[in-house]
Amino acid sequence: MYGELKALILGVSAAALLSVAALSLEDRGPIVILSDEDFTPENGVVGGSGTPDDPYVISGWRIEQGDYPFGIHIRGVKAPFLIRGVEVYGARVAGIKIEASRNGRIEGVRVKGSPIGIMVAMSRDLWFRGAVVDDCDEGIRAIFSQSISFEGLHIEDCKVGIWFGGVTHSVVTGTYVEAELGVLLEMGSRGNLFFGNGFFAETPVRTEGGNSWDNGTYGNYWSVFQGPDNDEDGIIDFPFRIHFETVDRYPLVSFPPPFLQGPP
Repeated sequence: MYGELKALILGVSAAALLSVAALSLEDRGPIVILSDEDFTPENGVVGGSGTPDDPYVISGWRIEQGDYPFGIHIRGVKAPFLIRGVEVYGARVAGIKIEASRNGRIEGVRVKGSPIGIMVAMSRDLWFRGAVVDDCDEGIRAIFSQSISFEGLHIEDCKVGIWFGGVTHSVVTGTYVEAELGVLLEMGSRGNLFFGNGFFAETPVRTEGGNSWDNGTYGNYWSVFQGPDNDEDGIIDFPFRIHFETVDRYPLVSFPPPFLQGPP
């Protein structure tokens, strides 16, 4: 029952902290791609042909450019692409920004020291997995987007962990969030699903409602909420109220929860 989430939390989250460090990275300037035609070696592409089975690949770079607004900026693309094993430090606005785009996978990246770690705008069908974001005002900011998946992220030392504005039908799972405000959902952000996450935040959530905080089997860990677990199934016996009638019905005792700890 719990195998998939176990692999996600124990496998992907641990890999997120190590994957970039294990690579030999090459320093370069910001990457700017404003059309499908811009996926070229000059713009950091190291492989791929832009098909679903062979996406364009951007990998192996360290970008440390505080004079530029974005370390990686992708806009207006439809061709499948993969960003993997990249570090971005100190971008003036956001480490990685993806806007008006789709069909992208971003995995095993690290962003540090920007006002916004990862920014998504007016996009859909994007998949983020195993990213590390730290020392940013906002870890993740997504606006007016849909069908975005965030899996196995590690977000820490941020004022706001995850900020959704006008985001719908998206998923956050297996993610560690340490921030002053864990999740901010506004501007009609509805129909999103959060489960299997660990929220270590003074204020866990601000929301207008209309989102789901468990998948019918398990919910999330909330550092501000404790309670009995009389049947010792790793789930607190009482729901955690998020917003009026919205609750996490299966809040976790710990993160990772006991039933996911131990050997994979």
